[in-house]
Order: sequence, then C-alpha cells, then structure tokens
Amino acid sequence: MSAPTYAQVASILQRALGQEEGLLVMEFIMSHIPTDVARRRDVEEVRLEIEQVRREVEQVRLEIAQVRAELSERIEQVRADLTKEIEQVRLEVEQVRADLTREVEQVRLEVEQVRADLTKEIEQVRLEVEQVRADLTKEIEQVRLEVEQVRADLTKEIEQVRLEVEQVRAENRVSIERLRAELLKEIAEAKASQIRWAFLFWVSQMAMLIGILFQLLK
Repeated sequence: MSAPTYAQVASILQRALGQEEGLLVMEFIMSHIPTDVARRRDVEEVRLEIEQVRREVEQVRLEIAQVRAELSERIEQVRADLTKEIEQVRLEVEQVRADLTREVEQVRLEVEQVRADLTKEIEQVRLEVEQVRADLTKEIEQVRLEVEQVRADLTKEIEQVRLEVEQVRAENRVSIERLRAELLKEIAEAKASQIRWAFLFWVSQMAMLIGILFQLLK
C-alpha cells in the first residue's frame, strides 16, 4: 500500500471537515512540521491523526446536532407558550375593546343628554338676557334723561359759581392791593426804625471808643 500524497490527505480532510477547514488544517500541519522531518514522518501516524481529527469533528457535529435539537425543541416550546399568551392577550384586548365600546356608547348618550339640557338652559338664559336687555335699555334711557337734567343744573350752578369766583377774585385783588400798600408802609417804617437804631448804636460805640482812647492817652 503506497503512502498517501498531499492531495489525498487534503481531499480526506476536506471531506471530513469541509473544503476551507480541510485546507486550513493542512496548512497548519505543513507550517508546523519542518520539510525534512515531514518527508520522513510515517504516513500511518498522519492518518491516525487525521482519523482522530475526524472523530473529534464527528463528535462536534453530534454535539451541534444535539444542541440544535434542544434549541428547536425549546424554540417550539417558547413558540407554543407565546402563542398561548398572544391568544390570551388578544382575548383580553377584545374584552377591553367591548368594554370600551359600551362605555363610549354610554358616554355618548350622556353627552347627548347633557347637550339637550344645555340647549334648554341656554335658550332660557337667552330669553332672560333679552328681558334684562330690555329693562336695561329702559333704565339707561331714564338715566340718560336724568343725566341731561343734572348736566343742565350743573351748568347753571357752574355759571353761578364762576360769577361768584370772579367777584371773589375782584374783592381779593382789592384786598391784596390794600394789604400790599400797608405792608410796604410797614416795611418802610421798620427800615427807618432800623436805620435810626443802627445810627444810635454806632454813635454809642464811637463815644465809648473815644472815651477809652482818651483814658489811654491821658
């Protein structure tokens, strides 16, 4: 039995691991084995290593298949649980929708009733407002006439007060002129008295000063 070639080993690895993985394993093996040692290595030992790798790959495949089966089972269980929960939520949503529909209908009826009551009340208030407006119009007209009367009376009184003010102003002007004349007279008299007393004060001061100088010179 002849020793397998590099191509045969690569083909075996590609069938066992896949094309890319087999080439990577061969490159890894060739890169870690020197060329002179690789030529003398027993092919059977390489084949045993390949078989070991194949068994490991198979083991990994079995584990992956087992994990895939477990995941599929778990996914189905979760899907079933979610389906039940979704169905329950859908039923609850339908119940809530029905309740809300009844409540909305009830509220709509109540709103219609309130609208009818408000319409009646608004109509009644409108009639009352019209009555109040008519009464206020009458009262305003009466007040306007009274205001016109009061304005006429006030005009007469203001004219009378204006005449009285003019008279008082004239009398005050005469009194002010008289007081001004008297004040000027009193000011003139006070000024003359001040000048006289000032003259007497300075004369007495000069006499005293002369007497002191006379005593000093004596």
